[in-house]
Amino acid sequence: MLVNEQEINETIVEEFSENINIKPDGYRAVLKNKNFLALWIAQIFSQLADRVIFVVFVAVIANKFVSTSTAPQSLLYVAFTIPAVLLTAVAGVFIDKWNKKHILIVTNISRAALIALLPLFSKTLFGIYALAFLVSAVTQFFVPAEASTIPATVKKNQLLSANSLFTATMMGSIIFGFILGDPLINIFGLKEVYIAISSLFLLSTIALLFMKYKPTEGEKNQHKTFKEFMDELKEGFAYIKSNPIILNAMLKLSALFSIIVMMCILAISISQQILYPNHPALGAQKFVYIVAFSGLGMIIGSLIVGKFFKKQSKLLTTFAGFTVIGFSMIFLTALKLIPQGLYLFIPEWHLSGIYFESFKFTLRMVYCYTFAALLGFGCAMSAIPVQTILHTNVPESMRGKVFGVQFTMLSTSSTLPIIIAAYAADLIGVINILFLVGIPVALFGVWGILKNRRAFKQ
Repeated sequence: MLVNEQEINETIVEEFSENINIKPDGYRAVLKNKNFLALWIAQIFSQLADRVIFVVFVAVIANKFVSTSTAPQSLLYVAFTIPAVLLTAVAGVFIDKWNKKHILIVTNISRAALIALLPLFSKTLFGIYALAFLVSAVTQFFVPAEASTIPATVKKNQLLSANSLFTATMMGSIIFGFILGDPLINIFGLKEVYIAISSLFLLSTIALLFMKYKPTEGEKNQHKTFKEFMDELKEGFAYIKSNPIILNAMLKLSALFSIIVMMCILAISISQQILYPNHPALGAQKFVYIVAFSGLGMIIGSLIVGKFFKKQSKLLTTFAGFTVIGFSMIFLTALKLIPQGLYLFIPEWHLSGIYFESFKFTLRMVYCYTFAALLGFGCAMSAIPVQTILHTNVPESMRGKVFGVQFTMLSTSSTLPIIIAAYAADLIGVINILFLVGIPVALFGVWGILKNRRAFKQ
């Protein structure tokens, strides 16, 4: 069915002009909400644990199954992604029928228990992938349940601030999660680092105990036949297909998520091939700085969008974000032209028993990290308004099903780009990949701004 996109855009603009009217103290208001505060703190610990898990798994692979290729890391990501493709939409149906607070608590405890089995699973490469699969499978119930709980804990006119705060936290966890990985490994060692990760999940659980949650009518009616279950699963897909605003928002998020996860994989090749061409093994360890600066850009972008973009057209902000992402990738293609000679030397230092080695900060690194941060800033500009559109338009009774389908779409759309990016970076070089992806992304952003400029003026 063909849809007039201009009409959809105008509908979005009108709906937000009527419904999203957040006061200047938006962050202060949502943080005064004790239920939202408990959910937010739980997210912090849970997200940190998720990021540290990936760093630890990569470190285990590097120490026990050494490889200079990015393929093992991409396969690890695939192991995390497969459950998202298979289970998230299914989980969404159950989430609409189960108490969401209970889901969040049970999944946190389950992941803590699974991570405690790391010493057993890390004996083989297959075991690591299997544990990643199991942890991810449990996470597929946690993520849509958390997303569905946000609009239930805040007022409708506070959703933009709430989503901005959650996005900033999620991106901040990328920075601190990756950075925390090495110190935690140094403190606990690879054999016992699972203690720290499991503890983070348990701290998340404790925070959730302080959240008061009132079950919906749908959650009270939990008994369903298999036919009723399949009907509700189809209902989620049908609702999205018949609602162009929701479908367009999800497609934009899928494209954005594919870019984000692809850049996380490409960061390894950028670090190895361009920042540390003479020391690729060292480059494989230092790629986290590219991801960290990108996450820093996302945090700054999330806070700015939540604070200063409340009255701006959500479509304008979204397409402007894609434009920033595309041009950031294009500018990164010039990375090899930046001289390596100029650098700032940071000596080694110790902090409470944690050792930080010396670091040479070259001009090329400054250039790379700057545009990585701008790329992250663009991601925040696109993600927050689109996610707010979803939270505003999806009715409470459909949130679990819709957000379950959403995360399935995100994971499915990112799997193939991850695999292609990992192998293409080895075959044709990371610069060519950045150019081939950056050009269409930038054109899409510019096209969106020009095509919908009439709606932006309203």
